[in-house]
Amino acid sequence: MPQALRWGPIAVLRCPPYTALVEIGIDASRAFSNSPTGIGVYATQVISGLMRQPPAALRLYLNSTRPPDGAPDPPPGSRWVPMPLPRGWTRIRLRLEVRLHPPDLLFVPAYRLPPGRVPPSVVTIHGVEHRMAPSAYPGAAGRAVDDFVRDTLLRARRIISPSETTRADLCQLYGADPDRITVIPHGVGDHLAPLAPAEVLARLAEIGVQSPYLLVVGAHHPRKNVGLAIASLAAAFPGGEGAPALVVANAVVEVARTLSLKAERLGVGGRLRLLPHLGGGQLAALYQGCLATLVPSRYEGFGLPALEAMACGAPVVAANVGGVAEVAAGSALLLHLDRIEEWAEALRRVVAEEQLRRHLSGLGRQRAAQFSWERSVEAHRRLLEGELRELGATS
Repeated sequence: MPQALRWGPIAVLRCPPYTALVEIGIDASRAFSNSPTGIGVYATQVISGLMRQPPAALRLYLNSTRPPDGAPDPPPGSRWVPMPLPRGWTRIRLRLEVRLHPPDLLFVPAYRLPPGRVPPSVVTIHGVEHRMAPSAYPGAAGRAVDDFVRDTLLRARRIISPSETTRADLCQLYGADPDRITVIPHGVGDHLAPLAPAEVLARLAEIGVQSPYLLVVGAHHPRKNVGLAIASLAAAFPGGEGAPALVVANAVVEVARTLSLKAERLGVGGRLRLLPHLGGGQLAALYQGCLATLVPSRYEGFGLPALEAMACGAPVVAANVGGVAEVAAGSALLLHLDRIEEWAEALRRVVAEEQLRRHLSGLGRQRAAQFSWERSVEAHRRLLEGELRELGATS
């Protein structure tokens, strides 16, 4: 078990000596969370897959004292590297680790490299929402993300993008070399397979949701634009007559009050249901039981909720922007962003027309079948193996 040392204000963990194996260091700080965002889902799925069939020995860097509950055991020759630090983990603690014990290759699943000298690196840039939806990233928040992206494009050996949309955005907005960017789409978790109708009803009863309802998954950031869904519901069903409920899952506390006030002001407060983070069978049941899943985001680099909804057979109504438009192309109702009456008309149709819902559901299932985490993980594995070969690092 690692032993803690004290180095100034930083607790440094003494790990077993490093070996002469070829090793890939992986920033696993965003993986295996109990309440993951899309990046957390991606990191968990990809890292778990690489652990099952590692391209080399793995060093799995954690901002915690021990591996997360439920995380798989490392394969032979690989190890967790716990090194907690409450603030500045990437800037201070990960930077120190990769300088003292540089792996042959560093993989960062979320945008940001440690400052200074780093080993040859592969970094995933998930999107440029801060540039395409700047109102959702005011002031210092937008500038910080922009700095991370510019720095990563400058110093990383290879960039992974989840969509052709993000790859094109990076080339157009930052002058990135397209030959250094590999597109590897996300997948759909096994827990989001269709459920039996009786299980859907049982799962919905567990969380107190009754049909009919429309669904939004994700309300942790202003760019998710959940207010558009609320305003569209109010415009579609004036006075609330005939209106379904609007269920918003993964609604963080600081956003929930704002959404509730907006719904009250527009006269649909009684139709809004805000839920905490949900996963597993409960999330699958929410997707499968809804009349439609709404994705009103101002911009997304990929748009995982749209893909998950389609995999569960939910009709999708989404803003025709960014990665969502790419992922759901030809399989969803894609609407102009912020045209309330257009959204209201779409909501009236999906609520009233069962044939439309069945048609979108079938198209969505066919589209979602083209994506899987197994294929995504295999593409990551091949890329990392290829980078090691080019670096001359072989076991």
